[in-house]
Amino acid sequence: MKKLVLTAAAIMAVLPSAACGSKKDDVIVPAPTQAETQAPEEYEEETEKPTERVAHIQSADDYEYEVIDGEVTITKYTGTDTVVEVPSEIDGVKVTFIDDHAFEFKYKLTSVTLPDTLTGIGESAFSDCSALEYVNIPAGVTHIDRGAFIACTSLTEITIPAAVTSVQEEAFTACEALTSLTIENPTLAYESWGLEELPNVVIYAPEGSETAQWASDMGKLAQ
Repeated sequence: MKKLVLTAAAIMAVLPSAACGSKKDDVIVPAPTQAETQAPEEYEEETEKPTERVAHIQSADDYEYEVIDGEVTITKYTGTDTVVEVPSEIDGVKVTFIDDHAFEFKYKLTSVTLPDTLTGIGESAFSDCSALEYVNIPAGVTHIDRGAFIACTSLTEITIPAAVTSVQEEAFTACEALTSLTIENPTLAYESWGLEELPNVVIYAPEGSETAQWASDMGKLAQ
């Protein structure tokens, strides 16, 4: 019994010294300073807003127009004629673009002749011209934007010249009378122009072109 008591006493003597050693080896971490605990300032990133171009609309005869980079964009046809020949110049400045919605809802318009100076036709430029039977696309035009001739329900034929590299979707949607569409550019790809819904349209396209293949698959390619 005496031996057990001594052993217990020896263990009790060791414990305080071990505890002291543990405290001595502890790493004291200093308290964080106010600067370290303060949340970082949030900086609102400054982004440059795009500069909005101010339109300078002018009028001449039956047209409203704007001069952009030294060329005329026709923004609106204000006349009431059923047969229209768009001028190649207005006030001595070359006409190059028919702007978005420029001829929209001209229900009595039956024929439009566009000038050779033209390079582009804007979105819905002739949309809902329901009596329009004829419109030419000049050889210098490079793009025809979305819905340009949508719901031209009397238009029977149209030719897309070789310079056109882009015809956007719905360009000919609801052109119910369209029976002939000629495409001259062999690299022009079909992109949902709305021809799927036109049962009587026949497509003339360069042999081996992507559009010719599409028309063939749809049973619309001219034989």
